[in-house]
Amino acid sequence: MKKILPAIVMFIICLQLQAAPLTVTDSLSVAQAGDFADTFTNPAALPFRSSRNGNFMLSLTYGDEIHSGQYSEKLGFFQTSADAVTLSFGGRNAMFSVALGHDLDDRRLSDSGVLTYDMYFRMHFQLDLAYAFGPFSLAVRFQGGSSLVRSDRRVDSVIDFATNMLFSQFYENPGSEYFQLGAGLMWYDDWFTAGLYSDRVMSTSNGSVVFDFADLTDSLSLGLSFYLPRFTDEGELRLVKPVLTVQSGNMTGAESYMLYSFALVLQLLPDTDVRLEAGLISRRNADISWLDVLGRELLLSLDLVLGSWTLESGFRIPTSWLGGDAGRPMSFSLALRFSP
Repeated sequence: MKKILPAIVMFIICLQLQAAPLTVTDSLSVAQAGDFADTFTNPAALPFRSSRNGNFMLSLTYGDEIHSGQYSEKLGFFQTSADAVTLSFGGRNAMFSVALGHDLDDRRLSDSGVLTYDMYFRMHFQLDLAYAFGPFSLAVRFQGGSSLVRSDRRVDSVIDFATNMLFSQFYENPGSEYFQLGAGLMWYDDWFTAGLYSDRVMSTSNGSVVFDFADLTDSLSLGLSFYLPRFTDEGELRLVKPVLTVQSGNMTGAESYMLYSFALVLQLLPDTDVRLEAGLISRRNADISWLDVLGRELLLSLDLVLGSWTLESGFRIPTSWLGGDAGRPMSFSLALRFSP
C-alpha cells in the first residue's frame, strides 16, 4: 500500500499536466520478452515477464531530432521534441496503461527571426489482455486517445515552451480521436523467441468501426530473437548474454522495414545489467517495391538496469551521414523507468 499511494498521486498529477503518444522504449522488436517494457512492442510478451519485474511501472521519456547545420539557429536543439509520462499496472494476463505528454511540430523560423511551433497535448489509453499456453501466448490490445493543439505559437526562449505547454489553454484538435484494436502472438523459450504483432486489426474512421485487411498487413511485424539463457545449467548468472534479432516490420505498408540488431547484456548482478546494442534498419515502401531500399539507419542504444530503475538511451543515425550527406536528421530518445 505504501508503494501504491504515491503512484496514484503521481497519476493524478500527470492527468493535470500533459499528454503524448505511448512511448516507453526505443525498441522495435516484437520478439523480445522478459522486461516490462517489451510488452509495449508486443502485448503477447506480457505473460513472459521475469520474476524481478513488478506489476507497476512509471516511465518518463523524451526524444527529438538533430538536424546538421541547424545548431546555430535559434533554439536549434528543439525540432520535433516529444515527452511523455506513462503509467502502467497489471499482472501477467492484463495491463492498463495511460500516457500523457506533449509534442512540438511544424517548426517555422522566419527571415526576421520569429520562431513558431504547433504544440500538441496528447492522451493515450491502452488495455492489453494476454494468455499463455506453455511457451505460446496470444494477446489483444485496445488503444485509443485524442489530442489538443495550440497552433502557430511564438517561442523566444526555453521558458516560453513551459509557459505555452503548461500554463496556456489548448484548443480542440478535430479528427484527432482514434481507436485501434491490435493482436499479437509469441513463442517463447530459453533460447529463442518468435513474435508477430499487428497494430490495426480494427480501427475507427469517421465514427465507424472499420476492418481493412490492408491496414492489418501494413502494420504487421514478424520478429525472431536468438539468445543465451540468463542462467547457466548449473544455475549461475551468465556474465555476458548475447542477443540477435531479425525483424520484418510493417510488411506491406509504405513504412516497411527490415531490422537486424545485435546486443550484449552484461549481467553484473541478478538485478544489475548493462545492455549495449547496435543495429541496422533498412527502410522500404512496400506499396511500390519491397526490394528497393529508400534509406538505412544505424541504431545504437545503451541501457542500464539498477534494481527497480532502468535508464535507456537510443540513437538512430542515417547511414548517409557517414558519406557526408546530412539531409536526413538523426534522432535520439531517453527514458527513465521505475518498476518495483
